[in-house]
Amino acid sequence: MKRNLITALFLSLILTLSSQELMTLSQALEIGLANNYGINMAKNSYRISGNNASPGNAGMLPQINANAGYTKAWLNAKVEMQNGAGLDNPWAQSDLFTTGVYLNWTLFDGLGMFINYDKLKRMEEIGELSFKVEVENTLAAIIAAYYDIVRQKQETDIIRDQVDISCFRLELARLRFETGSGSEMEFLKAKVELNADSAALYKQQTVYLNSKTSLNDLLSRDVNTPYEVKDTILVDYVLQYDSLRNSMRAANRNILMAGKNKEVNYLDMKSARAKQWPNLDFMAGYGYYLSQSGASFTKYSRNFGPTLGITATMPIYDGRNLNREYKNAKISLETSGLEMKQLESRLETYLAKIYNDYRNELRMIGFERENLQLAMKNMDIAKESYAVGSISSLQLREIQKDLLNANTRLVTAEYTAKLTETALLLLSGKLIK
Repeated sequence: MKRNLITALFLSLILTLSSQELMTLSQALEIGLANNYGINMAKNSYRISGNNASPGNAGMLPQINANAGYTKAWLNAKVEMQNGAGLDNPWAQSDLFTTGVYLNWTLFDGLGMFINYDKLKRMEEIGELSFKVEVENTLAAIIAAYYDIVRQKQETDIIRDQVDISCFRLELARLRFETGSGSEMEFLKAKVELNADSAALYKQQTVYLNSKTSLNDLLSRDVNTPYEVKDTILVDYVLQYDSLRNSMRAANRNILMAGKNKEVNYLDMKSARAKQWPNLDFMAGYGYYLSQSGASFTKYSRNFGPTLGITATMPIYDGRNLNREYKNAKISLETSGLEMKQLESRLETYLAKIYNDYRNELRMIGFERENLQLAMKNMDIAKESYAVGSISSLQLREIQKDLLNANTRLVTAEYTAKLTETALLLLSGKLIK
């Protein structure tokens, strides 16, 4: 009866899953690219850096402003002249109105504006690389989450097979107990171990469902969205170390970003040097001025017209601060070069270690597949032997555990190999083009 109940439960589960949408890995990656919050936030940051990379923000373009102002005052005015004339008005009113349009344009600043524009373009490129790093990391997380679901699904099937074997054992133990050829103790032990396997299956089913929830979260959609995944883990067996190493040097986003940061530090050094050159500013405008005052001998004054001007500024001495800024920028450039070499060295180390893990996992897959075939064959023989009474229930249980362990080790080896494969593609810049 218990076996029938379990069979009915899982038939119902299979029917439920078969009605769900089958989502491939490529579909999951497409959904993640479109929806993931982290990717979209990184994209917005990249868009901001693109907006900032403009000639106007670099100071290359003129600024034109219009202004207008009106001031009214009540003054206690008293004026005495040498010739005896004077003015004494305790409530003198004064009106002042100004308006105009003015242009200010830096014509030369030691080429600082051009250096600043180049720096803004590099910051835009860094923003693009940061966006791609976020995309790569998110896609790697989606791949890991997708194959974790496949792994949990496979382990669920493995434990379900264990339940079937335990049901077979319980059925034989019950028949033997009822016919007097077996003991009640063996029957009860078979029942206890079936309950343990059933509990393990329910627990694993929860882990499986939670893994699907985690992927939904990565895809930034309703965590309860139903779907099903493929049931195999495909591992790439042809990744070559030299090819990965060369690709990492040329395409790893973190190395490229470090190179751009070094370029920014070089431009900071040039900008510090440019500040030591003279500045030349041009001003042009057209203004209107009107003043009416009871606090002055001039009652009414008005003027309007264009104005032009050029201002030259040359730093002579500022406490050697400009020189200090240049030296610090030069040191920062040297530091960025060291940081880039350190990053390259560390990534070389990571690549070598992960590739060693990758090759080892591929070997483990071969061993575990062979072990699984042997364990399955041994299980078939054990079931036949137990049915005719030539082995004990304890021996059958041990062989059953061997099959469980062989299955689990193979699934773990395939999943770990997929993770190391993904890490290699991420390091080499091959995960996305």
